[in-house]
Amino acid sequence: MADRDSLDPNRLAPEAQNPAVRDVMRSEVVFCLPSTPVDAVAKLMADNDLVELPVLIDRRPVGYVRSRDILNQYVEGEVELGGSDVMRPSVTDVLARDVLRTPPLLVDENSLLGDAVAVLRQAGRQLALVMHEDTSPVGMITVREIAAHAAERLAVAGRED
Repeated sequence: MADRDSLDPNRLAPEAQNPAVRDVMRSEVVFCLPSTPVDAVAKLMADNDLVELPVLIDRRPVGYVRSRDILNQYVEGEVELGGSDVMRPSVTDVLARDVLRTPPLLVDENSLLGDAVAVLRQAGRQLALVMHEDTSPVGMITVREIAAHAAERLAVAGRED
């Protein structure tokens, strides 16, 4: 058993300003398959306010699709965005695999938020999949969740003054 004096409380209980990623993440994992038509990918992005969408195979991340790449395909005339849903078939033959980027950005659920922000910033990305023991995604951390956490912390600080 560890000696009480040798335990670092900051490592055991992160500060409210820098919580574990699992405490800030979006618990829903929005994703597509490599075979998903890009008009359906674009709809998933729009419906979930995302500019990147992870691509998974058997719950394992293989890459991501950026909205900008879909837009570039559209501008070049490769994609017609007519909307994909249950009632309307896809209007394009371009699939997620055709615009797939790698590698996917992954962070551990126990990472500190500040570390995840640094990883996102260094990679120039806006979304990271949150992983449980490097085996499966349990959530996503995006700029939106980070901003919401920062706004909440500012509101708390304002009430304390």
